[in-house]
Amino acid sequence: MRVLIMIVAADRALKGRFNAFFGALGYTSVQYTHPLKAIDNIEDLSPDVLICAAVDYPRHWKLIVKQLRDTREYSEAVIILNVDDHFDTDEVDKAAFLRVNAICPNKMESIEDLRRLDHLIRRYKTPLEHPDIHNTWIPSDADRVSFMINHPLNFHIVSGRLIELSPAGGIFRPDEPGDIADLEPGMLIESASMRVGDSLLDLRARIISNADSLSLAFIEFADDGFMNLLHEVNRRLAAV
Repeated sequence: MRVLIMIVAADRALKGRFNAFFGALGYTSVQYTHPLKAIDNIEDLSPDVLICAAVDYPRHWKLIVKQLRDTREYSEAVIILNVDDHFDTDEVDKAAFLRVNAICPNKMESIEDLRRLDHLIRRYKTPLEHPDIHNTWIPSDADRVSFMINHPLNFHIVSGRLIELSPAGGIFRPDEPGDIADLEPGMLIESASMRVGDSLLDLRARIISNADSLSLAFIEFADDGFMNLLHEVNRRLAAV
């Protein structure tokens, strides 16, 4: 049995992002872009987690939330509203009255956005199946996963390979360790490229630590890079 996330949002790409990220954590995602259809189906679906984009449906989100709360208690179903800066204190009070669990101001686009959302969900619900999205693939020499960064201080290209890799981050060993000697934890790498399998992925990353190799957290991929990486890592781990 898997935990069901119901997404009510206008961005049709969300379902793919959610399936790619949360699927490995034991969730199944369904999405509705029409709020009235969501209301019609919410009782039958009885989702464990509802992600509702109040920014997309400012007149309907309260009806959607009430429909779920009428059948599932605060402890049984997690309700998270995705909001923007126009969600004022009056709306926050209405959300509290309707027993919304949390408000999420992120756009739900980058890996970091989804990570924050995952941590928010985990405050209230633990997935029934729990394979970790941070499962690490150790590429062999034959796999050689090449990686290049644009040095954030001098803008030189630093090349090397990833010696550990997960959808959330990796460990980068440069060809010349001296090239990264001046990089410190917390620095952003605004431009990096990874070749894994048949894919060339462009991304941004944050440095977690530096001990002759960089431990990196991936922040954002261009296009479908995150899903391509997730599928490749899962494929490699399944073959072990």
